[in-house]
Amino acid sequence: MAPCVLAALLLPACKEEADDYKTEAGLAYYPLEVGKFIEYQVDSTIFDPNGEATVFSTTTFVKEEIIDTLTDNIGNILYKIERFERTADSLPWNIKKVLTVSVQGNQAIRTEDNLRFVKLTFPVKKGVSWDGNIHFNNGLIVVLEGETLEMFKGWKYRTKTANEPANVGDFQFAETVTVEEANNENLIELRRSSAIYAKDIGLVYRELWILDTQCIDDCIGKTWEEKAEKGFILRQTILKHN
Repeated sequence: MAPCVLAALLLPACKEEADDYKTEAGLAYYPLEVGKFIEYQVDSTIFDPNGEATVFSTTTFVKEEIIDTLTDNIGNILYKIERFERTADSLPWNIKKVLTVSVQGNQAIRTEDNLRFVKLTFPVKKGVSWDGNIHFNNGLIVVLEGETLEMFKGWKYRTKTANEPANVGDFQFAETVTVEEANNENLIELRRSSAIYAKDIGLVYRELWILDTQCIDDCIGKTWEEKAEKGFILRQTILKHN
């Protein structure tokens, strides 16, 4: 006997349960619209064992603006972003690269430097995990200040918090989602990356710790900032948006 027929003998009618997990839930965390822009301050600490200074810091201002749409070879709509940079807010913007973002199925995609990342999955729900780097080899070698790094080694994405308030820089956001992109550490490597997205705005904060060391016995008890020999720490914080 069909479930609804059996239930009809006991109840006036079968009721459909509300679907709380629609794919659309959370799309506002990855808004895509031509003309939308966000400006960031990016603070970086670079560890370079071969440089004049083994540790140095930089601050860069970044603007990302959606300028157009295009269609890929299978019909997906891609949003074209121009990324601008400058080293002081009194200087003109200089375009550095062009990249694309899109929502395909239940995934938020960002393609940059020929690497395709799955930044979010929908519906947005705490505890969900996925392989955000599935479209390329996590053993990819990245060169920084002449040193090689397996930057994406051991990355695994998961939604750490969802639909919660957060303070970022000078902003107070009522609804945000935090994605832990990597949290992998051993004696010689640290891969830590996280991102915060705000509803109707997009990415508002990102932090990466990509560090390597060969200092083991002599560095017991030292922090990664004290013992790192190559790599970087990066903090990207929203300054302005429309």
